[in-house]
Amino acid sequence: MATFEFEYTEIDGLLYPNIEIDGKAELDGLGQYGRLRLIYLHEQKPEMYRELLLTGKLAEHCQEYDERGYELSEKLQGAYIEKYPLPNDDFMETVRIRTQAMEWAEEIVIYQLTDE
Repeated sequence: MATFEFEYTEIDGLLYPNIEIDGKAELDGLGQYGRLRLIYLHEQKPEMYRELLLTGKLAEHCQEYDERGYELSEKLQGAYIEKYPLPNDDFMETVRIRTQAMEWAEEIVIYQLTDE
């Protein structure tokens, strides 16, 4: 087991470790699916979250899931639109089909990303 030595800052008689997260800028720049993965790891898999955080691989892991999520979402939306073609003359029907495709794809992507 690895041991860590930290410098501490005292605030109101309590010592707080001076910890900087590697990849903080990348975590702040995550898209929807990367943020969902980060939240999922933090809430549902705290051991994996801590391991990735301490090894500096958390941002890379979430960025990978973000990219995979968007790629899968685009592919699923394309498949949905192939099955339900967009009409040329009805704008509102086009909006409805695109919205359904987006919601359907998002539901599947979220399920698959949290199932791994």
